[in-house]
Amino acid sequence: MPKHIPQRTCIACRSVHSKRELLRIVRAPEGHVVADPTGKRNGRGTYVHKTRECFENVLGAPGKLQHALNLQTPIPPADLLALQNLVETFPATNMSGNAMNAQLSGARRAARKTTQTIKQAGADPNTPTG
Repeated sequence: MPKHIPQRTCIACRSVHSKRELLRIVRAPEGHVVADPTGKRNGRGTYVHKTRECFENVLGAPGKLQHALNLQTPIPPADLLALQNLVETFPATNMSGNAMNAQLSGARRAARKTTQTIKQAGADPNTPTG
């Protein structure tokens, strides 16, 4: 019998995916709103895709996040700024596991080829040039 995979809904696009594909945002007991990559932090949480598109959708309408986290007051500006800085690390669109693996394997191949070229030239690939 297959193991149960928890499903969650992205508050930006309303699509349902496995919990691991989404980023949890938490209203911590002390009142701060923070990202919770582990998914284990105490507090009321909600989920958003790890894409710039979904995250910007949520941050563009702070009421969505405020409602999902059951906040009585607006999200503190420092917390919003921290979440906006986090957006910059996400890809522009959602990538499936296969597309992500293909992109990573292409990058690995390019890195191996560069290392081989450096070795053939007689240089140490671990020594920085410049």
